[in-house]
Amino acid sequence: MKVIMSGMSSSNGVVDPRVTSVLAKWQNSHSLKVTLEELRRLMMSKENMTLTQPPEGQCYSN
Repeated sequence: MKVIMSGMSSSNGVVDPRVTSVLAKWQNSHSLKVTLEELRRLMMSKENMTLTQPPEGQCYSN
């Protein structure tokens, strides 16, 4: 699924680790749940909520 948000590459979907505190200060004790909750928080930010999203079902090509 393709998502457009600040701190994410529009060409391949890679998240810039400097954008989130969880990724910027990564520790082995961080769980996938914590990481996904942080990404969800970013997606719900006012800045990202106003961005136009790609059509449903669009994916990044490898």
